[in-house]
Amino acid sequence: MNQFDLFGESTQETSDEVVYNLKDAKIIYYPNFFGRTKVDFEALKNSLNLRQDQITLYGKTHDIPRLQAWYSNDMEYSYSGIKLLRNDWNKELKTIKDEIEAITGESFNGCLCNLYRDGRDYASWHSDDEESLGRNPVIASASFGETRKFVLKHRFDKSCEKVEIELEDRSLLIMKGATQHYWKHQLNKTARKVGPRINLTFRRIIR
Repeated sequence: MNQFDLFGESTQETSDEVVYNLKDAKIIYYPNFFGRTKVDFEALKNSLNLRQDQITLYGKTHDIPRLQAWYSNDMEYSYSGIKLLRNDWNKELKTIKDEIEAITGESFNGCLCNLYRDGRDYASWHSDDEESLGRNPVIASASFGETRKFVLKHRFDKSCEKVEIELEDRSLLIMKGATQHYWKHQLNKTARKVGPRINLTFRRIIR
């Protein structure tokens, strides 16, 4: 049975995967998916052309609380008024992308890379529901470095409890189906002293 055939049934957990049975969402988590991948945190960090972008809210311009970079075959990407410069794939990202595509059966043509330098860096509530991603996008989120708390909440049904997932080093989180239409997610700030974390969100731009 394919891993994704388990969605819609009860939440299941094995040594290799955790499947979340949520209303209007299809989510699967692999705690140590990249355990044998020959890409370590420092090599990955050094390979990325990270930069500090800014966002303007309510007439005020702020630094985004993380560093980021966009990699793609030939597609540009923008969100919240931020247009990201395109970088060509490097060998580290290609290695990671190939492993994800092998298990998901998907083909990704872009990756948004984020470096969370410490616990003060975060991502606020949002959904990956840009028109350029299509109706029901598959988002593959790879984590390297410090463990950080990832939280999801239903956008409309207040009776749904928030879901918290500790995204560990070398883990993979897959969000698919209608997840981006019905759920928001964020990466929490933390007052704890934590080290850096890299998050790679692979996606397919269709227009």
